[in-house]
Amino acid sequence: MKVRQKYILVTIIILFSIVSFSGCAPKTKIRGSDEMFTKNPVNKIAILSAGNVNWPRMGKGGDVLVVPHAKQANETLLSQVKKVLTDKGYEIVYAEPVGVGFNCTNWWLLENPEAENEEEVLKKIDNGDPIFKYPKFQEEGEYTVAVLNLIGQLEKAINMKQLYTFAPRKEDVEIIQKETSADTICLHRIYGKKFSAGRKAGAVALSVVAAMFGAYGGSSPHDMVESYFVFIDAKTGAVLWQYGLYATGDPLNPDQENMARILKFFPTKNQYFDEQSCPKGKDGFFYCK
Repeated sequence: MKVRQKYILVTIIILFSIVSFSGCAPKTKIRGSDEMFTKNPVNKIAILSAGNVNWPRMGKGGDVLVVPHAKQANETLLSQVKKVLTDKGYEIVYAEPVGVGFNCTNWWLLENPEAENEEEVLKKIDNGDPIFKYPKFQEEGEYTVAVLNLIGQLEKAINMKQLYTFAPRKEDVEIIQKETSADTICLHRIYGKKFSAGRKAGAVALSVVAAMFGAYGGSSPHDMVESYFVFIDAKTGAVLWQYGLYATGDPLNPDQENMARILKFFPTKNQYFDEQSCPKGKDGFFYCK
């Protein structure tokens, strides 16, 4: 009995130590430039937004890209980004949704969400090219090529699990800077999961059945939304600030407060990183609280 009590006491001490050293408040891991501690070079921002909304196929598996929903999510989230950054004092000199369907090889394509139960309308996506590009980016020219290159580089970094070492090609950044007259380029990558009422019911049923047999219930039936940001110095091509958040929420009707939370630690105009609230770790990342 004494041995057991001693074991419990040691366990409590260890847990207390972990809590004490880690702190009670959760910390946000951000990739940032040391430059942001001495000055804030961000004034005029150009925002480029692109991403996908996934309708998970229940039972049959696979991801479904619904073009109208992905477009709606891009446009809605972009407007929220503009509001948050404007409220922080920045001038938004350019803000455009680029397209949807990047990096969706082997997804299914559904152009009409009303036809969700008609399997014959689904088409397999056989490459990672964008499925839809907004008119501005349907034009041929070096600017369009530079923007698509930049988004493609980010998607490649995600695929290769090298997101935290993402380094944009300076040549592409220079072309975008020339076109937009921005001193900072903001890449806004969106992703969402959207379940119809039928899909939510199906996901819950599968989870219940799986739980009865002691198995993992599979994908969550909750709508999810993500905004991921990379702020790039338009003069040098250096990454100034990089962070994103994947959270519960409807990608077609996202909560404005969620966008404010994601960009909470992006400093306001003329302000720097605070070393007290965002100390730098030994791994080179900043841990904000």
